[in-house]
Amino acid sequence: MAAQNIVLIVHYFPPLNSSGAKRMEAMAKYFVRDGRSVTVLTSRKTAADGVFSEEIPAGVRVIELDGWGRAHAAGALATKETSQRIVAAAAANRGLKAAVMNILGQLPDPRLVLAFSFLSPALAKEVKAVLRDADVIVASCPPWPTLLAGLFAKWRSRKAKLVLDYRDQFSRCHEMPGTRAAKAMEEWIDRSLARRADAVVAVSEPMAAYYSTFGVRVDTILNGYDPEKLATAQDAAPWRPRADGAPLTIRYLGLVTPGRVPVHILGALERLRGEGKIRDGSLLFEYYGDAAVMRDAVETRYPALAQFFRFYAPVAYGKALELIVSADHVLMCENAVAALAGEEKSAAGIMTTKLFEYIASARPILADISSKTLVGSVMVQASPDHFVAETEDAFASYMTTDKFWQPHPVVASEVVRSFSREAQAGQYLGVIDRLGA
Repeated sequence: MAAQNIVLIVHYFPPLNSSGAKRMEAMAKYFVRDGRSVTVLTSRKTAADGVFSEEIPAGVRVIELDGWGRAHAAGALATKETSQRIVAAAAANRGLKAAVMNILGQLPDPRLVLAFSFLSPALAKEVKAVLRDADVIVASCPPWPTLLAGLFAKWRSRKAKLVLDYRDQFSRCHEMPGTRAAKAMEEWIDRSLARRADAVVAVSEPMAAYYSTFGVRVDTILNGYDPEKLATAQDAAPWRPRADGAPLTIRYLGLVTPGRVPVHILGALERLRGEGKIRDGSLLFEYYGDAAVMRDAVETRYPALAQFFRFYAPVAYGKALELIVSADHVLMCENAVAALAGEEKSAAGIMTTKLFEYIASARPILADISSKTLVGSVMVQASPDHFVAETEDAFASYMTTDKFWQPHPVVASEVVRSFSREAQAGQYLGVIDRLGA
């Protein structure tokens, strides 16, 4: 039987501009178009959470909850003065947060207040009504407290089925710090939560394989891309061959972690410049987002290449898509730093929204990653026009070819179209409706 009333519990959701919001934003949009009623319950946001620039999908109701369970309008901020104080305090506390996480991992998370708000006697009446009518609750992680919030919401509802949705692994996550004891506790909590869910969904096969070891059934629903938003971006900023003398533009959008520094591309560029095969000013790498790790790598290890790089602040999602579709090449790098023992599935299972947007953008991808990895194999499968390699020699050879210097649009294959979020939402509804069978 089809589930009519669907509740999503998330931290990241429009109007907040965050890549973490895009999966459930798209699912909510396509669920509503299928005739379902969708309500999003999320934590109350402050200016420290980011920029509020994105539109809430039509027909989706969004309720923000504070620590007492009281309801607030989506994106309603405190006064400008208060918001500035919050941002300043968050910046000052980053060092303390990092030190705590190095010891306790992800366990002390400020979003725990969202989870416990569902147990509050002051929980808003409209939230109680939403939970009472819910057929299915979908709790999406990260951050991990949304999983706990989903369990508490299920208790409140009494009749709703619970789906835990993993965009990244909570336990055994290769990008998260913490002592061995903290990681053991994370795994115990994760296992306990997964076993209390009615369904578990992961974004990749390696991640699904990890959660299946908890003794639960796991469905794989890819992150995918939103074809409507990409089409809008292509209309607004179509790619055009660059004018004579203009630099070849290679763009990277999003966060750079130590594992996302393209060391083989950097080595090839340094070699080719030294051999006179790439002249100064002939190409430009543009980074948009938190790229402090990349900037530091260039400045400390490849200072002669600094002229080839530009670093910009994060941009609104629509603008980010326009930058992707109008680039000569888009840049991809994952797993440049080997995962620790026990965290291999987390590293192998990274299938970001950006990956699918790159694949569907009609622009060639320059990928510093092994074609034997899941991410690399997906790019190779999508089109032979994407260049996927993991050696300096391979990039040094490719970066002197006409194919590199004179890129053309990449034709979308049937494989690429299957990655659309509309298609993935249809599969998701199949998982949800199965719970009512």
